[in-house]
Amino acid sequence: MNPEISICIPTYNGAKFLRECIDSILAQTFSQFELLIVDDRSSDNTFEIAEEYAATDARIKVTRNYQNLGLVGNWNHCIKIATGEWIKFVFQDDIISPNCLEKLLVATKLGKPIIYCRREFIFEPETDEVMKSNYLNHISTQNPFGDILDISARQYAELTLKNIGANLVGEPTCVMFHRHVFDQFGLFNPHLITICDLEFCTRIAVNTGIAQVPEVLARFRIHGTSTTSFCRDNRNYRAAILDELILIHDFAFHVAYAPLRVIAQQCNPIHDLTRLFSRKTFLAFRIAHQEELYAEKSGFSPYIELENVSKFYPLITQIMQINILGFLKYDTFLKIDFLLISLKQWLGRIPLIAWYLRIRVK
Repeated sequence: MNPEISICIPTYNGAKFLRECIDSILAQTFSQFELLIVDDRSSDNTFEIAEEYAATDARIKVTRNYQNLGLVGNWNHCIKIATGEWIKFVFQDDIISPNCLEKLLVATKLGKPIIYCRREFIFEPETDEVMKSNYLNHISTQNPFGDILDISARQYAELTLKNIGANLVGEPTCVMFHRHVFDQFGLFNPHLITICDLEFCTRIAVNTGIAQVPEVLARFRIHGTSTTSFCRDNRNYRAAILDELILIHDFAFHVAYAPLRVIAQQCNPIHDLTRLFSRKTFLAFRIAHQEELYAEKSGFSPYIELENVSKFYPLITQIMQINILGFLKYDTFLKIDFLLISLKQWLGRIPLIAWYLRIRVK
């Protein structure tokens, strides 16, 4: 008999906080679950810690990937081997409250295939104040749906269009999915590196709506070596620019976002997602052109990143080809503007130079 819930912990070098994470799961008031710990070839003792727990509890199953699959690849692998009716991710750094599963299961009576609860943050000492502020002031922390329990697909779509690129519900640790959504809507998008959870939740919720448990039942840890922190410090162009470009591409063209496009056309003013995609493509190309000046020093080429993404999203290349003349015109005018400003500043010094020479002659 399959368990009602599969709890998935995708791990990679997570030994530091893994025990705390597992202990919070084993302390659940609802106990009919399987716990899958799927290690992505860790180089620390993550796998050994997981096996230690598995030896004491038959609900725990530990596997190690034959090769490193990467963040999203490991998430998707967890889904493929899970057997529960519901699938709940808990990340290796995070913890959930003892009644988390129990409360989420009560919310399944609302008939939604995706359910989320509220969460709070654990800020490790090395977390800087800017990052703390970003999380504490994020829209998902402000509870954008208030205390609404049954959020319709239209409500979710409308708020998505007002806040494109914003995560409205939080990280996967505070979300639970019915397994049929993966058959109906696919898996996490492997081409995204920081907002794969945002995109997947949006892909489902604009079609089905979402249920909310308006209680804090999860705690999400932020520290200097967390995936979120790492992605913001490295390959920032890929994470900040191209992830958003992929998201808007899917909003504008992916079949799963057809309901979102219908609502976008009904808004006043209309949200022209195709035009937005074109503008964001032009912006990505322009930033890549500017950042390429620093590529030799950093060893990172934004052009290569843009080309790699374009292989999977050929419309990006088509838009760039259409806009290339406009970009060259923009770049030329920008250089002329700088030249004129410099010339104006130099000419402005002429009266001062003349006055100085008159003083010297006298």
